[in-house]
Amino acid sequence: MKKNRWFAGVTTGVIVISLLAGCANANSAPAPAATQAAKTEAAASDKEVSAATSAENVSWPSSAVQLLVPSKAGGITDIYTRYVQESLQKSTGGNFATVNYDTEAVGYENLRSANPDGTTLLFQHSTLICKYLTGAVEYDPSTEFRVVGEVANMGSQAIICGPDAPYNTWDEFVSYAKEHPGEVTTAIATNGTTHFIFGQVQKNCGVELNMVECSAEADKLTNVAGGIIDVANCSLGSAKEYENAGKLKVLGVLGSGEPEENYPEWEPIKDVIWVSHLYCFAPADTDDATAEAINAALKTLVQDSNYEEQTKKISGAPEYYDLKACEEDFAKTLNELSEVATSLGINVR
Repeated sequence: MKKNRWFAGVTTGVIVISLLAGCANANSAPAPAATQAAKTEAAASDKEVSAATSAENVSWPSSAVQLLVPSKAGGITDIYTRYVQESLQKSTGGNFATVNYDTEAVGYENLRSANPDGTTLLFQHSTLICKYLTGAVEYDPSTEFRVVGEVANMGSQAIICGPDAPYNTWDEFVSYAKEHPGEVTTAIATNGTTHFIFGQVQKNCGVELNMVECSAEADKLTNVAGGIIDVANCSLGSAKEYENAGKLKVLGVLGSGEPEENYPEWEPIKDVIWVSHLYCFAPADTDDATAEAINAALKTLVQDSNYEEQTKKISGAPEYYDLKACEEDFAKTLNELSEVATSLGINVR
């Protein structure tokens, strides 16, 4: 099983500044820069201590909570969110309800306009970042929402090709693509995560691919097996099923770069790292104390053996970041995806 990424909360140190007693007059010289810096640092430290203390006094949930999913019921984000709902109901005793939207923009708008009291949250993965960067959605996740947690690593993916492809490994595929620029077709959802995945392949491996629209997993499997599309990504379970039937070959596993426990026969891809987190968002003006209280409740997910087992069945794993680490990781992911979008010529931000 994959290791959960666990970040402990940061212990805030208090800086005590001793100043010499004395009478100051209107003509006193300005305080030295070092002293001014110390005062600023002390003030920031006091603010952090105050926020942490306030968070301890916030009870969450204090009323019913809606968990918004900006996609139809039955999809992977919906499945994860319902696992989160079940676990939080058990750990907090609260009342949670998952709400789906056929149109993702409606879900985003409902979060943006929601009361920032912790009663409305939204779950989405990096597709929100991808679609914002490419202009497919107008909601800037870094300013119009507030990320308050990461609840799952959504798992690795298999990179597949047809059974008669002239390459059998990832390295052989990269070499072939370099020798045949623009000839290898890859399945993507335009402006979605797969567009960014193969954009990163181009960027990191120095190849030129022919990206074609094909987003549904069932369609990718059929088209790759039939030789219509050369290369695609899919879930590990589907890849194994088709490989066992002799309908395709697995070139490698795209994820953290580490071997998969349940699929040790497949080589992990090292050139491209793609870890898809499931983020929990609150309204942008959610205060620090409420955000900290929500984040603390989400920590119970990685302690829930049933949630771990449920996510494992869909090739994922529970995940927890404290609030500061979560915000930093989200900003890092946004920056990295922005660079990929720029390399593809699809970054409109």
